[in-house]
Amino acid sequence: MAVLASGHELAPEDIGNLFEKAEEVARHGDDRLEDAAGGARLPEPPRILADPLSLQFLLLATLGSQVLFVVILFVASRERAAIVVRSLGLNAYRAGSIWRPAVAVVAAYLLVAIYAAIMTAVDIESLEPESTVPSEVVRHSTTTVMAGLVAVVGAPLAEEFFFRWLIFGGFVRWGFWPAAAISSALFTLAHLDPGSMIPFFAIGVVIAWLFWSRGSLWDGIIFHFVFNVTSFALLVAGT
Repeated sequence: MAVLASGHELAPEDIGNLFEKAEEVARHGDDRLEDAAGGARLPEPPRILADPLSLQFLLLATLGSQVLFVVILFVASRERAAIVVRSLGLNAYRAGSIWRPAVAVVAAYLLVAIYAAIMTAVDIESLEPESTVPSEVVRHSTTTVMAGLVAVVGAPLAEEFFFRWLIFGGFVRWGFWPAAAISSALFTLAHLDPGSMIPFFAIGVVIAWLFWSRGSLWDGIIFHFVFNVTSFALLVAGT
């Protein structure tokens, strides 16, 4: 709120791709030449790149909302935290079971890669998966760290508690497939990427099965953590 109160203009994204940036720079150059020739006040340079302060503000708000949401879920359950933890199988985890989410992550990446290749082959650009974390976050070290916390810590916890515990757990009385379909559809819509709808729906079903088959939320949290760590590492390495 302090950022907004100060009159700071939020600009969390770049203005566009390389060609759009070049066009904006060229337009600004023309305006400067025209104003200089006419003796007018020179125009302010265009804002082309995302503003780190804007990104940090939005990331901090996101991280705060993730923490607050988990707390609200625990309070709304009207059960003691220890009871909730036991009911979700969070009180213990066998290290020998980690192969389940690990194999699921490998399968998920293969699914995404095959799907992306098919969409590219048939030239449906709108359905090609894109990272849900903007590449602008890697330009500033503080922003990168904050984005990492949101993606690899906050998201696995908040989303698993919401989509698997609250949504899937609430509908599982109808059977696995209806509950998995509803929770996965909402999970997909929450990521706001048309290209990820089909693979993320399938991933949501896989995570729901991990939770349902063992009665422990740990498998889903570990899957989500490893998947997001890998995706975030690829984003940082590729920029």
